[in-house]
Amino acid sequence: MDEDILSWTPPPLEAMNKLLTPYYGLFKYDVMGLEHVPAYPCFYVMNHSLYGFEMPAFIHLLYLEKGVFVRGLADHFHWIGPHGPLLRQFGAVDGSRPNVDLLMRNKQNILVYPGGGQEILKPKTAMKYELMWKERLGFARMAIKNRYPIMPCACVGNEDMLDIIFDLPLSFLKGSVPVSSLPVAAPNSLQKIYFWFGEPISTEEYGGDADNTEFAKEVRDKTKAAIEKGGEGLLRLLRSGKKVIEELKSFLA
Repeated sequence: MDEDILSWTPPPLEAMNKLLTPYYGLFKYDVMGLEHVPAYPCFYVMNHSLYGFEMPAFIHLLYLEKGVFVRGLADHFHWIGPHGPLLRQFGAVDGSRPNVDLLMRNKQNILVYPGGGQEILKPKTAMKYELMWKERLGFARMAIKNRYPIMPCACVGNEDMLDIIFDLPLSFLKGSVPVSSLPVAAPNSLQKIYFWFGEPISTEEYGGDADNTEFAKEVRDKTKAAIEKGGEGLLRLLRSGKKVIEELKSFLA
């Protein structure tokens, strides 16, 4: 447990606005369901996209629109890389259970990607936007234990901008990273990125019984179903937009 994580404060909004100005010059965003974001702290649970470049905009837009700054939980391997200090500067913490307990006891908003590195570095064989959670129950147990509401979130658009060419084997890094290969992708075409916020999922009914595996599975499955449903809705929106653009190009050709 790292007590120092409680001394961290969010950067000024103005600074983040300036920092991400070039980012928004390249990527356009649309956000659905902000009205569902409550004033009380939540455990934000979301799908990760290939390479994870949706995360800065997600954190900033939530901060900008609702005044909510989420503390991201990062896989242990992130802290051995050169980007570890940058993650820490923007509020990320090592995703250990003691750290999550500490943040929840202090009523912090927390962001977790249960798919972690498996989704950031998904292989060529994986479906776009596929949730790769395996049988993980950690986030559900932590939410139940601390009676924390879960905010299901979804993102689509990123993976339509990239085509995975091949998977580079990482056998020489076995044990250091959570995947066995690195997807090597080429840019496709720029695409609007969509974010979605669902309705909070209460965990009060489970009475803090985090050791009950059936309870944990139920919370995980509720959350997963909500995210998949939200993602499907965003994909319909994404595909309809693409169809309009293709028809317009055909008309003008």
